[in-house]
Amino acid sequence: MAAAEPALRRTRGAGPRPTQRPAVRPADETGAADLARMIADQFGSGPVHEVHTTVIRRAPHDFLGEEGYSLVSNYFLRRVLPYCLTHRIITTLQGAILANLIGRQKRGKIATTHAEIAEEIGVQRTSIGAPLEGLCKMNLLRKVKRGVYELNPRVAFNGNGNEQADFLARLRAAKLESKFPDELGEVLTLFAKTDVR
Repeated sequence: MAAAEPALRRTRGAGPRPTQRPAVRPADETGAADLARMIADQFGSGPVHEVHTTVIRRAPHDFLGEEGYSLVSNYFLRRVLPYCLTHRIITTLQGAILANLIGRQKRGKIATTHAEIAEEIGVQRTSIGAPLEGLCKMNLLRKVKRGVYELNPRVAFNGNGNEQADFLARLRAAKLESKFPDELGEVLTLFAKTDVR
């Protein structure tokens, strides 16, 4: 029993004595070095466990067109827009204009003309002005200057979360009288949120 004790201690202990450790050779000297075995040899004589890794690559998004995509609030699509369309708070023309602008935006900003919007949705240029103004009154959009708009980034945004947060911070710092982007217009008070950050 006394003779077996030292061997038992070596097995459970810190491994073989330094003089017994095999030399670790670079991979090119041994052909193909087994990393798991080298680690086991360095840190003890316990069992070697093989680890297999499977890399699954996701297919890239495949969307119609080449402009990428915008993230759109599920809450807006599920509750606000359908309600507003069925109760005529937003006209079908305004819905078409809004969808067009969501698709045009680059990090919340839109540079376009009434003529460009009208051509793409198939209406007269003169029919765009009043509905667009109505969308601005609802705080779904904000007119910056002629031909330049900002889409409410809490409704839809093209870009990552950090870019959206920066854009929101800049808009909130401006303390706009309209309370854009955090409050929707009076006709949309049904959907007002009180948990604004």
